[in-house]
Order: sequence, then C-alpha cells, then structure tokens
Amino acid sequence: MQPIDRSRDLVWLVVVLVVAFVSVALTVVVVRSVGSSDQATAAPAPSATLIAPQRTPSVPTSSRGIPATERPTSREPSSVDLATTWTPPADLPQQGRLLHVAIPGTRSHFVARDALLWLPPAALVADPPPLPVTVLMSGQSRGAGPDDVETGGHIAHTMDAIAGLHRGLAPIVVVPDQLGPRSGNPMCVDGPLGNSRTYLEQDVPAWITSHLRVQTGATAWTVGGFSQGGTCAIQLGAGDPQRFGNVIDVSGELGPTELTRAETLHGFGGSVAAWRAAQPIAVMAQHGPYTGTSAFFTAAQLDRHYGPAMPVVAAHAAAAGMHVTRWVVPGGGHDWAMARAAIAAGMAWLEPHVGLAAS
Repeated sequence: MQPIDRSRDLVWLVVVLVVAFVSVALTVVVVRSVGSSDQATAAPAPSATLIAPQRTPSVPTSSRGIPATERPTSREPSSVDLATTWTPPADLPQQGRLLHVAIPGTRSHFVARDALLWLPPAALVADPPPLPVTVLMSGQSRGAGPDDVETGGHIAHTMDAIAGLHRGLAPIVVVPDQLGPRSGNPMCVDGPLGNSRTYLEQDVPAWITSHLRVQTGATAWTVGGFSQGGTCAIQLGAGDPQRFGNVIDVSGELGPTELTRAETLHGFGGSVAAWRAAQPIAVMAQHGPYTGTSAFFTAAQLDRHYGPAMPVVAAHAAAAGMHVTRWVVPGGGHDWAMARAAIAAGMAWLEPHVGLAAS
C-alpha cells in the first residue's frame, strides 16, 4: 500500500485550529470582561496490526508494530515538562503510527473489540520519552466503534498535524471499545449491559501502563469522546480525578441514556437511584470540589438535540472547581464533520496542559 497523502488534512487542520483558537480567545475576553468565575473559554509486546502504513522509523519494532523501545520501565515519572526538555533527534519520523491493539477485559470481563492506538513521532525514536496519554471514545450508533474515530474523525491526520507543530510531541492516543461487539450502549457503568466502567477505569489503564511508556500522574492523563463517548468522558473524568486530570467532552449528553426510560433503567438494574447517581452533575457534586482538573467542552452551534447540554454540564463543572474551556463550533450539526474539528481543537488545547507546549 502507498503512504496516504495528508497534505489536504494538514491544511484543513490548520484552518480548524485558527478558527478554534480565535473563537476560544474571544470567549475568554468576553467571560473575563464580565468577571465570571467560570474559567470558560469557551512487558511483552502486545498484539497489534497496522491500519495505515507510515514512514518506517529506523528503530527496532515488535513484530506487530509497537516499538520495542516503548516497553515501560518500573519508574515512569508522574509528569515531565517536555516542552522545555525535549530535543528531537535528527531522524525524528514525520508521522505517527496507527495500530489496532487488543485490550482484554481482565478484571471487568467486558467483551470489547480491538482498540485503536496512535503513537506520535516522539514515541517512535530510539529513546522515546514517557508521554502523556489520551483515552478517546467514539459515539454510539448502529455499527459504531473505535474505528469511527479514524474513518470519521481522522484522528491520525489530526494528531500528525498537531505533533508536526510541536517537534513530534503529542499524547499517545488510545481508543478503546466502550460499546461492545454489538455497538450497544452500556452507558459507561457496570450493570446488566456489561461492566463498561471497570473496563475503562481499570482494564484499559492497566494495559496502557504495562505496554507503553507513559507518564503516571493525573495531569498527564486525559479522557475524551464524542457524543456518547463525550458523556462517558465527563462521567469518568469527574468520577476518577486521581486517574484523569483532563476531560474533552465533544457534544456529550446531560447523562447516560438509552432510547427509552425503561431501556435506560435496565442498564442500571432497574434502579432509579443508581441512574441518578451516574449523571455527571451528580458525580461532580459527589467528588468535587476539583483542584487540578481541566475540561474542554464543545458542541455545534446548530446541534439542537445535544448542543444545549454542553453549557449546562460545563457550568456545573466550573462551579465544582474544574478549569473549564468552552467552544461552540460555528454552524455544523451532530456529526463527524463537526466532531473532527472539535476533537482537533480539543487536542490542540490539551498540548500545554500536559506539558508538550508552552502555556
């Protein structure tokens, strides 16, 4: 297969980032001018298969695509200011590498499809630094799953462009399957539909830390997603701030729901109290106040169904102490075209928060 031509995607991303940062900057000015307290601006190598061939870096790799040099040590740091300490080698790859990896539900027994793994150029050198990590999730619909974040969200193009702006530095991105083989909606809780929460909070981080060189502190860990994945992101980020210090919620809902109330409650074993306790606002009330969590909330301007939830959840997050940034994507609806732009903006926003770019 021939390498993918990404020149158009790079141009697209630059335009997106310019629009995003101008919009966010304007929001900051407006919010601060009225004195709002809301800081809203707006081990062995794992099994993996290559999705899209990239330029092959001159480093030893496992037979399945993950560099042997990515094997973690027992003393990975909590955080590293790579923005000031990283010196890229002369043979730094120009692009990252996108893989399929199997992340088993060892503790949760949750049945999941293969996850996506994107390794930035800095992870593909002979002596890679321990990097931050982002756990990113797709939305939920018929046939939806981790691959949507690439086929619809163009995550490899986006992250290659961001890394290109920061000397090869970007978070490692892991896209697990929070939906299960039938693309259901376990609502990121443990219940009759599967132990999705335990899978995401225990199995996925355990796989990451045992297979990849990543920083261990909460400030270096981000959870994000689009639509149902965005709802899940704020549920997990708000409920486990010791693990996830950053949240990217792209068009998430007010809370986990199925098509009907009966179907929703079934996922909670019929318990209304359990369903209420899983709402992000309730989770924030229970676990706040937050002192070190940063959150990026975004939705499309024309999204009349999911869009109204964004300012509500963002306001509660800010009131609970999170450092909140908000961005309304101009125009657009609830689709991957919008989500591509929003994820690009969110991942660019993240770079200084995880020490990969100057603040």
